[in-house]
Amino acid sequence: MTKSIIEFTCFENDDPLEIQLEPEAIVFIVKNGKSLKFIGTSDINDFHWAVRVDHKAKGVQLFPESLGNYSIEIFENNELLEDW
Repeated sequence: MTKSIIEFTCFENDDPLEIQLEPEAIVFIVKNGKSLKFIGTSDINDFHWAVRVDHKAKGVQLFPESLGNYSIEIFENNELLEDW
């Protein structure tokens, strides 16, 4: 199964970055010195990400796209986030 991975990293002196996962509109914050990785897979191997950057709000909207059923795993600093 093919995985589509997108990762966001904030270095020590960076401002926090807001990531909004659609369509649920769940907001994640990437803080200084942290990383957030989104791994998407689909049952027909067509999964990919669409990204919208809002420069004024210093945020990103992340849209999972697939014609099939898909799943997403989210890792903060390589640790799987449960129950997000």
